[in-house]
Amino acid sequence: MKSLILALALCAPTASAVQDPPGEGEVARLEAWPALERDTLELVRTDIARLRKARTPEMGEEAEAALVAVGAGIVPELLPTLGKERDAAAVARIERVLERVTDARHTRLLAAEFGAKDAAVRTFAMRRASAFPDPGVRAAAEAAWARLAKAGAKADADERFACALCAASSGSLVGFDELAARAEKRWVEDGPTLRAALAGTRGPEASAKAAALLQGPRAAQVAGLNLLSACGDKASAGAVKPFLDSDDHQIRVCAINALRGMIDGEGPIDKLPVFEAIDLAKQWKNRV
Repeated sequence: MKSLILALALCAPTASAVQDPPGEGEVARLEAWPALERDTLELVRTDIARLRKARTPEMGEEAEAALVAVGAGIVPELLPTLGKERDAAAVARIERVLERVTDARHTRLLAAEFGAKDAAVRTFAMRRASAFPDPGVRAAAEAAWARLAKAGAKADADERFACALCAASSGSLVGFDELAARAEKRWVEDGPTLRAALAGTRGPEASAKAAALLQGPRAAQVAGLNLLSACGDKASAGAVKPFLDSDDHQIRVCAINALRGMIDGEGPIDKLPVFEAIDLAKQWKNRV
């Protein structure tokens, strides 16, 4: 087994797969997955089979290490297996490897999979692409959303969420209502993911949609404030200001965090004692 891993690691550089991603603002979007030599391809296919079967933890770890050593060139071979694999542990291993070998350079290549035959492949491709904001995938994301909207209740919930995230990260608001509903129900679990994707929509249109939730019941208000922290613009700060006076500690903290994001571009403060929140609220009232 160790010799196989070594062979893969040695083959990786000849496949032009192991590279340091460009720095921020210098992303070179690839037009094709790195090509693999025939011998490397055979070893990759063997390790994909080992990754899926993984009768022992060590077998899975060795296969994962070997595949990651090769790099992004394995994606055309590994990604389709998500539509075939039914074992949850194997799916997790496959997704972990795919996440380790893909980055911002591969968003356009992932976008080519938004219309793939298998829902699992489509969902992973959209979810992964959403992690790297790229306006260049907007058309593909919006087309995928149109297909899901047409399917209505038959559409897979995970795929809808992934598509809404991807659309938002590309600058589109077609799936905003989907993200707002998720924010209301699962902000604690999905907040970081939502925040990252919605940053791509920051501006007056997204602000107006999020601010509209502030007119609803408490749960909608919390969601609206959280969403504004991710996508709100400075001009909408006035809609948040009244919530700084709330006697509801969570509402007050959410308002503070919303303004931090909208005005200073800062992330949220997760744990804020009551008295500190009151003091910060007063400071913010003097700023907006």
